[in-house]
Amino acid sequence: MANIGIIGMGKMGYAIASVLEEKAEHQGHNFQRITSSNQSQLKSCDVAIEFTIPEAAPGVIRTCIDIGIPVVSGTTGWHESHLETVRAYNKEHNGTFLSATNFSIGMNIVFALNKKLAAVMVNFPEFKPGIKEVHHIQKKDAPSGTAYTLLEDVIRMHPGYSTFELNSDNEPSAQTIPVTAIREGDVKGIHEVNWNSGMEGITIMHEAFDRKIFAEGAVMAALWLKDKSPGEYSMKDIISL
Repeated sequence: MANIGIIGMGKMGYAIASVLEEKAEHQGHNFQRITSSNQSQLKSCDVAIEFTIPEAAPGVIRTCIDIGIPVVSGTTGWHESHLETVRAYNKEHNGTFLSATNFSIGMNIVFALNKKLAAVMVNFPEFKPGIKEVHHIQKKDAPSGTAYTLLEDVIRMHPGYSTFELNSDNEPSAQTIPVTAIREGDVKGIHEVNWNSGMEGITIMHEAFDRKIFAEGAVMAALWLKDKSPGEYSMKDIISL
């Protein structure tokens, strides 16, 4: 049985609370909503899940590390500029930290496929990559954190690419990956990686039909993390990718 602190009560926070209410009934897990007014209750938690905002996430994570609480972070939009600082802080203070831009099992399988395909494409330079993502109109960051992960992995695995261009009508330069970010309706999340040679194309795609998959993945990560030794972890540590 675990006592899980939820920090941030946006759409994802409420979805996580709903998942934990089900688990409380069947598995005995408890949860607490942690806010600035009851932050002291964080000390009684076995693990925390934070889905806040980019401006708050690094401070929230550092607070959990200072208290000695393992923390799962799902906030996106801050990783690019602050993740290395948080990693260093976690290492220096012997914290237990897991971050992910997407907690879906299916999307993490796509991450693995994306890296493999990018490595293969080094030998086929006629194929050019592009990324497309679609989300609900309330989503503020663009590209999404998931799209950033896809981009970073292509750049890491393929020396022919070093940057990206968002929603541009111009022909991309040789080392630039074009990214299309669309915000419409209540789309839960669609991500596509396309490789096109002009004569044929390959697409890896993931579509989320229910936001619950992200909440269930975050809870799975928290239950997995709570008993782990100090260090930094990711979803691939959990699902053996």
